[in-house]
Amino acid sequence: MKIKVNTSEFLKAIHAVEGVISAREIRSVLSNLKLEAETASVSISATDLEISIKTSLNAQVEKSGDISLPAKQLSSIFKTIHFEEALLSTEDNDADSSITYITDATKKNDYKNKLNGMDAEEIKTIPKVDASNISDFPTAMFAEMIRKTSYAIAHEDQRYIFNGLFMVPKGDKLVFAVTDGRRLCKIERPLSTTLKFKDSVIIPSKAIREISKMIATAETGKIGIIDNQIYVNANQIELLCKLIEGNFPNYEQVIPKSSKFNAVIPKEGFQIYLRQALIAAEEPTRQIRLTFSKNNINFYAQTQGVNEVSINMPIEYSGDEVTVAFKGEYLSDVFKSIDDNEFRIEFSDSSSPVVFKDPSDPDFISVIMPMKI
Repeated sequence: MKIKVNTSEFLKAIHAVEGVISAREIRSVLSNLKLEAETASVSISATDLEISIKTSLNAQVEKSGDISLPAKQLSSIFKTIHFEEALLSTEDNDADSSITYITDATKKNDYKNKLNGMDAEEIKTIPKVDASNISDFPTAMFAEMIRKTSYAIAHEDQRYIFNGLFMVPKGDKLVFAVTDGRRLCKIERPLSTTLKFKDSVIIPSKAIREISKMIATAETGKIGIIDNQIYVNANQIELLCKLIEGNFPNYEQVIPKSSKFNAVIPKEGFQIYLRQALIAAEEPTRQIRLTFSKNNINFYAQTQGVNEVSINMPIEYSGDEVTVAFKGEYLSDVFKSIDDNEFRIEFSDSSSPVVFKDPSDPDFISVIMPMKI
């Protein structure tokens, strides 16, 4: 393989795929990037056997071929290169390895970096996808739905179904639901065109993170289910990831059908008082107690023997006095979903699920289970 590439574009391509490589992978095929050069482009891909990402960029290909190179070293090299074009040329070392030389393609700099590679065939990433299996999807809407729900995905929970986002196609509508067992987020949006797959799927959190990066600036995208894997294509980046198998809990049963009390609260003021109270909240739960009384919320937190805080915030409330305790992180996170200047909170007592709503988004809901007081 022998190719000339724009160094900044090549580095962008590396950044687009290297996120799937685990930091624990050292000097194995899974710590490498696969480079494939043909005609006038080079593709770069990576995999951890569960998720694969692939992208491509224009290149001057003097000799086609492929190679597997260590991702960390390749990224570090191109971060420090200061010339505009780089030449990558590969020479076979033995049957199982080869050497790739990286030099200044313009020959203005006396620079030469030697990188040992491996057989590219050892990395299996994304094959050619049948276009009949994929659908166009609105990337901006997906990005918003992910932003409003993904923070509640569990991380490395033994209940594997909680480690992903539940996507439910409903004809001309799409539902995302997420829970970690203590909180739940659900959002629904209309679709201009129906998706070609009808079954609900659980997408792993790692894939959700990479998809978010892919679609952040993309105007359009394509999505499909291929051999029990989620496929997404946006911004000249392809992703293929195994789905989480299992039955997602009935999220509708978790959402209270009615509540005894409610209040509409200014978001900014609430967040200010919450941050002040969190300073005194004891690790690891950083519990915050909210006491609702006539036209008032009291924020209370303490670290035993060290710090204690009590703050009152005037609100419109006429229900019974009720104290509800929350994990501080959960209260902070819910505001990642609420775009209005106010939010609505609904509750019945100190131990029942508490509902948070965005008055400007009736198709979004967040539910948090209180802590024991």
